[in-house]
Amino acid sequence: MNENEMGSQRMRIGVVNDMPMAVELLRRLVLSTGEHQVAWIATNGREAVEVCRRDLPDLILMDLAMPEMDGVEATRRIMAETPCSILLVTASIEANLAGVYEAMGHGALDAVDIPSVGIEGNASSQSARLLTNKIGTIGKLIGDAPTQAKRRMSRAAEPTPRRLIAIGASAGGPAAVAAVLSSFPVDFGGAIVLVQHLDAQFVPGLVDWLGQHTPLPIRPARERD
Repeated sequence: MNENEMGSQRMRIGVVNDMPMAVELLRRLVLSTGEHQVAWIATNGREAVEVCRRDLPDLILMDLAMPEMDGVEATRRIMAETPCSILLVTASIEANLAGVYEAMGHGALDAVDIPSVGIEGNASSQSARLLTNKIGTIGKLIGDAPTQAKRRMSRAAEPTPRRLIAIGASAGGPAAVAAVLSSFPVDFGGAIVLVQHLDAQFVPGLVDWLGQHTPLPIRPARERD
């Protein structure tokens, strides 16, 4: 049984992208599942914020680089005013790591590269499957619990020094983690372990990005650490 078969909820999905070819590709992928429908299409972040006030979908496929208002600011406003599930779908996650982590800090659940297009204008099967699987997973999460509940993050600040500090963060956690780590002095006398809900492919980029926000040395965990 795959992720899309595990109780995934039928969803109304909003698409936010300023590129007509990308919009059409995403529209086809949403409809290809036979389960979901396209609620509306917005060509920039500002338009998406306005449409959400009138017609809130179950899920938004949000681009990052757009005119008038980018996906980071649109995510921030939507999650503040009319919260719903947001999946970042952009041309290159690697080229937009800072924006990805910032948008996740505002409440976006996950991120994926927009599927590549073959000669006939259709999405390649592997990249299309990755996106539809993520949509299916979010549909299951929506069916299991309210979206608003998944946005809550808990942070415990220890008043006394510890030899080991463990931090657990949900998909929206990178910005909060960066804020927490930035408060530690470079001579902090302990170890910190971060468990972050994030695809493994993003780990190297997260390490580099967090390193820009704290004087502490950061590296991926290794076996037997």
